[in-house]
Amino acid sequence: MLEIHKIPVHTPYPIGPVNSYLINNRPYTLVDPGPDTEEAKVSLTKRLTSLGVVLSDISRVVLTHYHTDHSGLARWLSGITGAHVYVHKYEVRKLTFDYDFFQERLPFLREAGLPTEVLREILEDIDPVEKPVLPQTGLEILHGGEVLEFEGGSLLTLHLPGHSDGHICLYDEASKNFLAGDFILKHITPNPNMEPDPSDFNKRLPTLSQYLNGLEFLENVGARLILPGHGENIDNSRDAVSRAKKHHRERLAVVTSILEGNSLSVYQVMRVLFPHATGFQIYLGISEAFAHLDCLLAGGNVTKKEIGGVSFFRKAS
Repeated sequence: MLEIHKIPVHTPYPIGPVNSYLINNRPYTLVDPGPDTEEAKVSLTKRLTSLGVVLSDISRVVLTHYHTDHSGLARWLSGITGAHVYVHKYEVRKLTFDYDFFQERLPFLREAGLPTEVLREILEDIDPVEKPVLPQTGLEILHGGEVLEFEGGSLLTLHLPGHSDGHICLYDEASKNFLAGDFILKHITPNPNMEPDPSDFNKRLPTLSQYLNGLEFLENVGARLILPGHGENIDNSRDAVSRAKKHHRERLAVVTSILEGNSLSVYQVMRVLFPHATGFQIYLGISEAFAHLDCLLAGGNVTKKEIGGVSFFRKAS
């Protein structure tokens, strides 16, 4: 059996600590070590020490996805321990020195009808944590479906995009423990983050459809316990999946009602959904609006018309 320990690691973000997980079987493995801050290093190291593990014991670091609060300490750990870093192939480019998050998404923000002054507001909302970068050596690229072997058990890697296109989860089939990253959380619904299609960067991935497909998989896998990237454990996976599905059904219905008799841009829809959003929250709101509008468009529930490079949506008649 695998011995899995949750380690809350400090972050400066409103969501609070990120849950790192120590697999206390050889080869000792850390899942999502946390952001690259001194506070995170201290909280991670102290908790490992209390479990009888020193940093030099760590052989593997697994990243569920590239977001700063999950991935930031991977390079530091690899440098001081020699640990190999495991990451999905779609996340690798996002964890390089020259990766420009907003430049890659700028065409979609223009399509959303985002005013220039609001784009400036988003860009001026600076991340308080240094951008995470992967180490130059010791990378292990995942595709989903790989099995990570341990003394006493194994973890199956699962590619479940939606929150990020290279998001992976880990499943202990023997104990039915599911390490979820940000795929599913107890009290909030993960943002279906706007992503370009890695096979054609001019296209946007159908992030909500991807996420809903992943929920169907999780519902059928029979997990006993979900170990999420933030917050409390989830001991009823079917209920959690049901709540997430219900949230998105309701959001799809709200977006459809907003478009009743109106032809609106994505930015305008976002402002109805999240009227008080500021800074980076505006970007997250646009991601949310785009994800639901793209899903409704694919289902024939709304129509889209482009005017001056901006997409306007209307409820289908």
